[in-house]
Amino acid sequence: MKLGEIFKNGLILQAGKPIRIFGESDREVRLTFAGTERIAPGGKWTVEFPAMEYGGPYILTASGDGEELTVGDIYVGEVVLFSGQSNIQFRMSEAVTPDEFIADDDMLRIFVSERPEEGEPLNPSDGWIKASRETIGKWSALAYLTGFELRKKGIPAVGVVACSQGASVIQSWIDDKIIVGSELDLPDEKRHRDSKDPTYSKWNAPGMLYHFMLERLTPFSFGRVVWYQGESNASVFEGEIYDRLLAMMIGNWRKSFADDSLGFIIVQIADFIHTGDKNGWKAVQAAQLRAQDEIPGVRTVVSADICENDMIHPVTKWKLAKRISEII
Repeated sequence: MKLGEIFKNGLILQAGKPIRIFGESDREVRLTFAGTERIAPGGKWTVEFPAMEYGGPYILTASGDGEELTVGDIYVGEVVLFSGQSNIQFRMSEAVTPDEFIADDDMLRIFVSERPEEGEPLNPSDGWIKASRETIGKWSALAYLTGFELRKKGIPAVGVVACSQGASVIQSWIDDKIIVGSELDLPDEKRHRDSKDPTYSKWNAPGMLYHFMLERLTPFSFGRVVWYQGESNASVFEGEIYDRLLAMMIGNWRKSFADDSLGFIIVQIADFIHTGDKNGWKAVQAAQLRAQDEIPGVRTVVSADICENDMIHPVTKWKLAKRISEII
């Protein structure tokens, strides 16, 4: 018997949405959570518990296959998925952050989905990590700082889930069964990065990151998704269709997470245009800004006016975190 890797001690669940537990077993499994019981069949399964308000701690038990698994220290709060490329991956140890944002907080916790990139300091085997001065250096800076702001707003428990990969293209985050062969499946010569180039990252084939990183989290319930990506799609041709790629990805993820109204916050890429075609970069920025008017349930956060315009990875992530937290 095996539960999905996100179901570890310290788990934060999303308030106000169905609680889905998923896993695999050879035979029937009995699950108990917050006084409610569910039976899961053998094989690969998902069971759903009723939505709950803020609260905890709770215990989840799963009995089957001749064993019993227990997950404890569970709270129901707000859970935000942070995804995209290296501006999500960018760590607190690299950020320039005022001391007032550094805190020990057992009720702010992170879970990190496995990346194809080797040498990453956090992975699913670490489980849910509680915020402390000793641990947050390895956290996604934007995830930690947004969570910090949400806790300041009085939310009793905040979970942030980092699912990002530096130098990734949006096509890799879309199920290949959807994008391959579609009119948005551009040939290499029209892409910002050439997949035949040996320097092209191994994780940028269509659907690769969707299957490797995102699917292992589905259909967990999230309150919001923060998407911060676009630098790797800044060809003129991709810039012209980035809004359609974004809409395709959002529709794909909403279906995978069984949540047609899942909210997305799109962080617009900064004003760093020292390499490549400036028109492509500007087109991506424009598409990200239009997203909130074109796609229901989407809000765009502008970064150019508050971030360093000479850095592709702005270091003052706390400014962006404040802006994001205001619309969560």
